[in-house]
Amino acid sequence: MVENYFRERPETIHIFLLDGQDTLQHQIRKFRPDCVVAVGGDGTVKMVAEELLNSPITMGILPAGSANGMATELSIPPDWEQALEIIVKGTVKEIDVIRINGKGICIHLGDIGLNALLVRNFEQRGIRGKIGYALASIKTFSQKQRLDIQIENKELKVIRKAFMIVLANARMYGTGACINPDGNLSDGFFEVVILRHLSILELFKMVFRHRPFDPRKTEIIQADNVTISTRKKAHFQVDGEYLGKIKQVKANILPKALKLIIP
Repeated sequence: MVENYFRERPETIHIFLLDGQDTLQHQIRKFRPDCVVAVGGDGTVKMVAEELLNSPITMGILPAGSANGMATELSIPPDWEQALEIIVKGTVKEIDVIRINGKGICIHLGDIGLNALLVRNFEQRGIRGKIGYALASIKTFSQKQRLDIQIENKELKVIRKAFMIVLANARMYGTGACINPDGNLSDGFFEVVILRHLSILELFKMVFRHRPFDPRKTEIIQADNVTISTRKKAHFQVDGEYLGKIKQVKANILPKALKLIIP
């Protein structure tokens, strides 16, 4: 479909399959493109973004994953023909990126606790789509634990008990659930969202009804640099990729580090 779309257009395209035979970094150096398009879900989007940080090369997104959170955030439609129209006719927006522990990045949402456990259970179950999320949600809620956490930077130090801590560069998960209503991808800040209470009903609303989290049960801290520590090791995920258990996460903002094509 991509080849057919560009057949009558002036652009020259090159399709690189992530088959382990070569690296994206080498392909970019070899072809020197004006734009690199990530075809996949949030994991693929994050991988491409890592290669384009602070580069003049723009990045497009063609949603093709089980979770397309960043595409949802940017209002990029799942229909490929419409998404391709955005790639060739859209506008370029410079967005912030969160640096994680001095090396990895988060361009969308990362979290510690309940949702990270949900991501792990969803991956292990191997059933995709809403049914997979529903089954994983039931298992996750039965395993839920409240965390003792400490959040600090130069200006503040807070100690809380919470089921989930979110590093939010964006506003919503791929399900459409809004975790960070006032999030802005280009304001030079990210938000730390603390979920102190969460019921199974709210978890299902989040997955199936695209409802926001109850603001009465959340606390939001805006920051550009933060250290989050947990008393016991807790599950951690970034942009839909489960990264194991951690006791500390250091995060800082990289302002306007990525050029994205948006509607």
